[in-house]
Amino acid sequence: MLPMAPAMFWRSPWLKPLNDTTAWNSLLQRVNATWSLTDVRARVLRSVQECRDVVSLYLKPNRLFKGFIPGQHLALTLPCKGVLQSRSFSLSQAPGTGGVLRLTIKLKAEGVLSEAVGKLKRGAVVRLSQAGGTFTHARPERGVLMLSAGSGITPMIAMLQDWAKHDTRPDVLMIHSCRDEADWILREDLRTLVHQWPQLKIRPVFTAAEGRLDTERLQALAPDFALRDTLLCGPEDFMEWIAAFYRKQGLSRQLKQEHFQARRTEIRPDAARYEIFVADGRAVFHALNGQPLLEAAEVAGLTPVHGCRRGICKTCTCRKLGGTVHNQLTDTLSGSGEEWIQLCVSTPVSNLHLEL
Repeated sequence: MLPMAPAMFWRSPWLKPLNDTTAWNSLLQRVNATWSLTDVRARVLRSVQECRDVVSLYLKPNRLFKGFIPGQHLALTLPCKGVLQSRSFSLSQAPGTGGVLRLTIKLKAEGVLSEAVGKLKRGAVVRLSQAGGTFTHARPERGVLMLSAGSGITPMIAMLQDWAKHDTRPDVLMIHSCRDEADWILREDLRTLVHQWPQLKIRPVFTAAEGRLDTERLQALAPDFALRDTLLCGPEDFMEWIAAFYRKQGLSRQLKQEHFQARRTEIRPDAARYEIFVADGRAVFHALNGQPLLEAAEVAGLTPVHGCRRGICKTCTCRKLGGTVHNQLTDTLSGSGEEWIQLCVSTPVSNLHLEL
């Protein structure tokens, strides 16, 4: 008889409740709400109003957080009207002493998560993912052009702060577009950076008075743009025309961009089967119409962590990045964006992207 693999051994029902991480997490969090065996949890140290409808959350994560590279983002998860909702936000401050994280978030009037963020007080505890993303740029060897609009400035600030710490600082030109000076997110951080780093060039474009940034003005503000590595982040329409302009110039290779466009898929309740993708876009298994995702994953040879299989223990909770599921326990449809779902009671009604 072959020996049991360590991971399978620890999941064995014979070891319950010793291997019940949900129970252990619940017990630990009665002592300290940030303690967990499995989840990155963080305490809100303070919430700062940056400008109109924008707040910065200063967070102290537990020891499970593995750190980040300036430019990366993470997912913030909060309970919203009885459902766990997740959204991705760039880290807006370079790594520093004490391990404090900063997320700078634009509060949208129609946003469910925005409402919850606006209510967070000092001492509240939130759930975070590990940092991820490739919108990073290690110490540049040539000039850099930063193009940002609105909250797209947040990952740029973290990179600039990181570069400012080093004696050899790159030649950086930032062009930032926003409605007016009152709408300029983290402008005080930029003023501090310019004081420390006089060679840093900042060119704001205030659209209320000057109109939107266009290719003619872009070339006037950055005549040497073709000689610089370009970092781009902002609303989708802002990014689309700049990406199209770079393609036309044959410069796409030197353009790096960051966006959090939802992985939306068409709801098809009568489809025979659905493809289940993971975060990097690989299709890893399929699920039949009406088949719980936990069962479909097991049929495909996967071994998701689970417990009761009835939607009670929540051991099989998984982050859905895109697509729509039907919750058999509550008889409700999920949203199409990021949410936490339970694999054992969720059946797909579209193709899905999951974080497995």
